[in-house]
Amino acid sequence: MFKGLAVAALVLLLSSASMALINQDQAFAVGNANSVFAAGPDSGAANTNALTVAQNQLATDGGGHITTFQGEAGSLVQSAGASVISGILGIEQIGAGGGGQVQLHPGGVASLGFQDQFLNAGMNQSVVGNGLGSALALQNFVGFQTQLTFTMFGASVNTQSLGVALFDAFGGNGNGPAAAIVSGGANFGIGQTQTP
Repeated sequence: MFKGLAVAALVLLLSSASMALINQDQAFAVGNANSVFAAGPDSGAANTNALTVAQNQLATDGGGHITTFQGEAGSLVQSAGASVISGILGIEQIGAGGGGQVQLHPGGVASLGFQDQFLNAGMNQSVVGNGLGSALALQNFVGFQTQLTFTMFGASVNTQSLGVALFDAFGGNGNGPAAAIVSGGANFGIGQTQTP
């Protein structure tokens, strides 16, 4: 009788002390091309694109009293517009942004686990004008990431954000035709890692 109770108690103790591994991984990418072309006399064109992504993950290990959360979001917006009195105006935009993060906890140990994040953005655009009028090109990428780990041994929080904007413009006045090529580009990236 006592031997049976001892075995049952040992099985319950081991099952309540089992610790689960928590492994979370997520990534995103947004990218787009946008173009506008207008030829005079007295014409115009405009276009705006917006791409947005958001995702979250939540994991809990009840036996080890561990809770982890991670979430990320990104948004790419492209706007181009041209107004021509005479001549031609054109805009070409290419933009992309992305990120990824991973969170790993071995469960049931005096550790806050492993956390890693990266965000990056790249944008290029050109405005070509030959004539009278104006053209504007704007691109913007914003990204945000957060990671949280709560255990009975402590807590860990990692957050990071990235914002990049690119603006180019052309203007030809009434004193005569103007010709120009305006180009711009931007590439940024950030990352961080937290290890036990």
